[in-house]
Amino acid sequence: MIIRNCTVEDVDRIRRFVDACKPLELHTPFTYWTIFNYFSNLCFLMIEDEELIGFISGIRNSLEKDVVYLWQIGISKDYRGKNYASLLIDHLIKGAIDMDCNKIQVSISPENQSSYNTFLKYAKEHSYTFAKIGEVNYNDQLSDKKEYEILYQIEI
Repeated sequence: MIIRNCTVEDVDRIRRFVDACKPLELHTPFTYWTIFNYFSNLCFLMIEDEELIGFISGIRNSLEKDVVYLWQIGISKDYRGKNYASLLIDHLIKGAIDMDCNKIQVSISPENQSSYNTFLKYAKEHSYTFAKIGEVNYNDQLSDKKEYEILYQIEI
């Protein structure tokens, strides 16, 4: 298994992966290009037998310099339940620590119990605190789509 930083050359590959890895939301190529170009030290992909099986990305908070926001994480359906998400989170946390960050924030839809359980388990296994710190409530006026997620924080 290989885990390495994402590069701008990975944009199309990651987009195909995200599109097939529900419930991840697919974003524009430019969005991924921007994140991989400016936050590559917080973005990783996982490859096994030349197949992309996992992906994680984060961005550093511009206002709270000690915070990294975990933007997306996904494991291919056939590889879930093998603790691979923890390996990706380890890499993101190492990148955060290298940037002198000590908090990871992640927003999770209330319906996504699997993601919540993954982060809760990870925090417990590493003796990190994992707590709800707020809510993300947004109404996209262009699509009239309402977004609601719970914001959690892991203190490392």
